[in-house]
Formats: sequence, C-alpha cells, structure tokens
Amino acid sequence: MEAPDIFYPSYFLGSWKAVSKTKDIIAPCGMELFTGGKASYDNAVQTEIKGGDDLLYKARFVTQTGGEELGGTYVAADREYNAREIAKAAMGTFSVVDTPLATPNRYSCVLAPPDGSSNLICVDILALARKSETVSPEKFLCSEFVRQIVSPAQRNNPNAPPRPPLSQKEIETISIYTLEGKDMIQCLQRTATFLVPSQTDPTAFKKWQLSQGKPVDVRYYDVTYSRIA
Repeated sequence: MEAPDIFYPSYFLGSWKAVSKTKDIIAPCGMELFTGGKASYDNAVQTEIKGGDDLLYKARFVTQTGGEELGGTYVAADREYNAREIAKAAMGTFSVVDTPLATPNRYSCVLAPPDGSSNLICVDILALARKSETVSPEKFLCSEFVRQIVSPAQRNNPNAPPRPPLSQKEIETISIYTLEGKDMIQCLQRTATFLVPSQTDPTAFKKWQLSQGKPVDVRYYDVTYSRIA
C-alpha cells in the first residue's frame, strides 16, 4: 500500500452536495461478462445515460490525526458517512442497517435490499492499493483499487459457519478533481470492475479466465461538488 489513506487538499474540508452524472458505460469483454449481463447493461444505459437519472447525495471530508509530514493531521473522506449517503441515494433511506467497521483499509456494512425483503447482505470492501498526486493548487488526482465481497448477513446467528460469498470483484476508481472557486469542485471519475477467480463456483472461474485480466464493466462519471458548509 503506497499510503495509509488518501490525503486530500485542505479545500476539500467540509460538507458538500454531490451530483453524479453517468457519461458512458462500456463492456470491454462483451455482454456475457458484463455485470448482470446485457439486460443490466441496457437498463443502466437507459436510466443513467438516456434517462438522465443522476445520483444526488451528500459528502463530507474531515480532519484526521496522523500523517506526520503534514503536521500530524490531514483531510480525509468521511468513509462511513459518504458510503451511507451514497447507499441511501441509490437504494433508499433505510438501506444501511449497520456499519461495523469503517477504516481506510477496510469498510464493512450490512444492507437491506430495496425490495423490502429480510435477506440482509454484508458488503466488505478491502483496499489493495491507492495513490494520489497534487498536480497543481487547483487539480488533484487519486486512485484506489479495492476488493468487494458481498455475502449473506448472519446477524441472527453470528456463530454459524460462514456461507460462500454471493459475489467477489475488484474495482479500480480513478478520480480527477478540479477546484472551481472556493465552493465548487468538478470531478472526472472512471470505475473499472475486474473479475476474480472463484474456488467454489466453476462458472465464475470460467468467466474470470475469459476476461484475461481485462475489466468487464467500465463507467465514466462527471461529479459536481457544491459546498454546503
């Protein structure tokens, strides 16, 4: 890991209203390997791009202790708050049931499906790599590579033997931020989803082989941050 966290410039500090617009969705390995298949691709394009279904949420950046080269403190994303706000915007107000852990290197939450069923799911996000660079006083770049593991939640019986995950994938997120005055930040963002080999699911293992290390789901976003406080 190149850094213990992403150290954001000081102008990020505070609360923001974010509007995320999907600009493009690409299936580099074809529809067979795209997340959810062709139906999912068509639906995403129709709702997010053609339908202009923007994602509106709140984001917060806070002061954290550490980073001796920065005088003992640094500005970081409030991971628990931001993830909760994004989940609420995408899945509904009561989607996040619990957040057992929220650190720079691991984030865990329990989600309630938007269909109202009682089948809770646990999402674990493990940071594998990250990098950031301040290009100029107004431009900041960062990237993070994580593994996302989605499993059935076992809140009623925590001592039960672990169940196989519902899905595993790795996601690379690259963000280019540009300060547009003191109260607005524009962000160009790219996410790329990669398959990982499965020891228990022959179909998933075959799809991983077919992907040949290439991303199967690539999305581009324009995100505008407007300062709240």
